[in-house]
Amino acid sequence: MMRPLLATLVLATATTVTTAAAAPASASGDLAIRSVEVRPSDPVVGPSGSVRLVVDVVARGADRVSVVLEPGRAPSGDDEPGGEPEPDVIPSPPSGDAVPVPSVTPDPAVSSGSAVPAGVPLPGLGGLASAAMPGMMGASRAGGRPARRISSGEWETWRFFPDKPLSRWYPSGPWTVTATAVNARGERAVARVGFNLRRATEIEGLKVVRDGDGVRVTGTLIRVDPLGKVDYRPFAGQRVRICFRPAGSSRWKTVGEAVTRRDGWFTARVRVDGEGAWRAEYAGTSRYAADASPQRGA
Repeated sequence: MMRPLLATLVLATATTVTTAAAAPASASGDLAIRSVEVRPSDPVVGPSGSVRLVVDVVARGADRVSVVLEPGRAPSGDDEPGGEPEPDVIPSPPSGDAVPVPSVTPDPAVSSGSAVPAGVPLPGLGGLASAAMPGMMGASRAGGRPARRISSGEWETWRFFPDKPLSRWYPSGPWTVTATAVNARGERAVARVGFNLRRATEIEGLKVVRDGDGVRVTGTLIRVDPLGKVDYRPFAGQRVRICFRPAGSSRWKTVGEAVTRRDGWFTARVRVDGEGAWRAEYAGTSRYAADASPQRGA
């Protein structure tokens, strides 16, 4: 199992104000978090490249807001996030590579005169990464600029920009974003939201050929290698839908399905009336993204 700090991402606190529109609120002024939003809401990572996240926390009555991202489902009761076991093998970065730990990106729309508390890095874990821990923040960030804080009325949107993006080297599946707002009296409000980090899949080599009074559809489903040794590997034991769109129609309908073999290959023989286009679709899981093949004619 992956060490829990290895993929824990901490974004620094924002303190500068920029005016923008916000939703109306009651006049109570009590400390509260109305929402936490992650964009993109359904990030997908490929064998190379990465995905940059933006986190918006809408709160009122807060002097400070911080957010923490970590793998695992949102806790229930007194459980801590990050406790869900990871069934996939966690890929190890190639020798010399580091798992990126996001921090706050300077926002050109915000003044550079305000201090941003910076995370104190922990010692590296196995040479792969360091992680900043909440509660260790307090030093001014030298030369840095804060994330954006958007104010109007009582509700404020605190926007966080990780410098480092997510990539295939992070655990796939459920992640939890924990937002903590603190007021001048030291009172706290906590809200959590979850998202799934998915690895890419691809249906390749789709072929559609006439087979007697029917049509045979074949192809191969591959996924980003969970071991991290190659770009893609076959994806076995997955259900693939065979879809048909009649000529002159804009609607696809499922006419068959197949299960991938150990080598990712699938085959299905179906019967339909008339001409049209064919494609295969994979619905995806909480850890792997959906995909649809290019359409083919018989």
